[in-house]
Amino acid sequence: MAEKKYVIAIDAGTTGVRTLVVDLKGKIVGLAYHENPLKFPGAGLCELDAQTMIDGMYETTRTAMDESGIDPNEIGGLSFTFMRSSFVMRKKDGTFVRDIIMWQDLRCQERFDWMTKVLADKGLTPEDYYQKTAFPLHSTTLPNGKIYWVKEHEPQVYEEAEVIHTIHALAANAYGVEGYIDDKEDIGWYGLHNGDTMEFDPELADIFGVNLEKYAGNQPAGTVIGYVTEEVAEKTGLVAGIPIVVGCGDHQCAAIGLGNNHEGLASLVMGTCGLLVGHSAKPIRDPSCSAWVLGTPMDGQYELECHSNAAASSFRWLRDAMYPEVFSLTMAGDSKVDVYDIMTSIAAKANVGSDGLIYLPWNAGANCPHYDAAARGGFLGFTFAHGRAEITRAVMEGVVYDIRDMWETELQAGLPPFEVLRLSGGAARSSLWCQIVADVLNVPVETTDNEEATALGAAMIATVGGGMYKDLQEAADNMVHVTGRYEPIPENVAIYDKLYKIFNNAYDALKEKTFPEINEYQGF
Repeated sequence: MAEKKYVIAIDAGTTGVRTLVVDLKGKIVGLAYHENPLKFPGAGLCELDAQTMIDGMYETTRTAMDESGIDPNEIGGLSFTFMRSSFVMRKKDGTFVRDIIMWQDLRCQERFDWMTKVLADKGLTPEDYYQKTAFPLHSTTLPNGKIYWVKEHEPQVYEEAEVIHTIHALAANAYGVEGYIDDKEDIGWYGLHNGDTMEFDPELADIFGVNLEKYAGNQPAGTVIGYVTEEVAEKTGLVAGIPIVVGCGDHQCAAIGLGNNHEGLASLVMGTCGLLVGHSAKPIRDPSCSAWVLGTPMDGQYELECHSNAAASSFRWLRDAMYPEVFSLTMAGDSKVDVYDIMTSIAAKANVGSDGLIYLPWNAGANCPHYDAAARGGFLGFTFAHGRAEITRAVMEGVVYDIRDMWETELQAGLPPFEVLRLSGGAARSSLWCQIVADVLNVPVETTDNEEATALGAAMIATVGGGMYKDLQEAADNMVHVTGRYEPIPENVAIYDKLYKIFNNAYDALKEKTFPEINEYQGF
């Protein structure tokens, strides 16, 4: 029998799916990506054809295997990470009864008043709901309101759906698992569970009129639930018999892919959005009822998550608005220059704090801790002395002020003080971004050598489930490699403390009247 030297990680993300072939030291030896053809059937709506996603998984697995050149008999396990809070509705025979409703879809807002009312009819408030589930009731990210929308507006579809499951069960079934199995750590997104035990709660199901038998079963991350079939092997370049291991959601996997599996360490992914994760050994709640609490893979513990709508998306907006000619030049055929490197080099010319120019990064509304869909982006403090350098740096700083809001939220929930922050995403490639994060949060920032932290986390789960490492700590010791460290600079910390206070005061001044009036004027 061939020695097991590799694992497969399937990353079923929002904009696309990718397959990685990873060795036991965390090195990627094969990678392929396929873009998801997202559908936007109306304003605020976002859907995806499930079969198209499955086809993309197969295609990327075959391409990644070809690129790796490895013997597929040396693969010891296969696992998944995936976009959370999106859901699939199908019959038990596998027939899809409608397209996937994605996490960005906003149709759920229509059901928020109804959700509040049915709780009130039982004497429960949204705060009571949070204490029970550890999820805020009125988050547009969650799938529960969207499922209730289908129940209300597409009753025939809802009745036809014999199984409701996440993207995990979609992927696992596609690779050979019989039936539909989700990961236990992510059932909380349905808002029908006990946030301490991670078990479905029949009382909540009764309140919302939900038949829990429709929801897929679940198993803990790291559990072997099936094996790659001959049919799948033929489509993907794998071999039959590879163990299929229960994976976990994207940001839980990103946390462990950064080595964040114990208290005192936080991790931050600054990609399209920003997501901060703190680890807790015991059940925990945020006093402001805004942060999410989920299970962590393979240790029966918890993580507190805060999510912002703006991170790299703000920088991309700035690129398109202020640097279109630079972007065009860097996209030329033989250009070796990255537009974002040019932007950060220009930002570095500005003083720390951008001479008092403050960016409000709520171009897509404010998420945790405000959950204010009416909030809007803007700049405060403009003078004629501010130029492109200050504007660019102010955007970078404003994004991190928003992250600090989340940082303070996590600390007020009672987590032990964070000793270090591991940073991933596009921002981790920039020394300026890393230093700004260290200074605004006043914490050392570390980076690692693998930009695919999310998929690496799934690969680590596969190594443990497949028996190649005894636990996630051993996997992390071998597969997560710190390559950079940035210490906070005291004089910068003092400047950012003052500007962060102004940033918070600005939100308080605008939230009651100005933001709602702009929101209404814009037709929302």
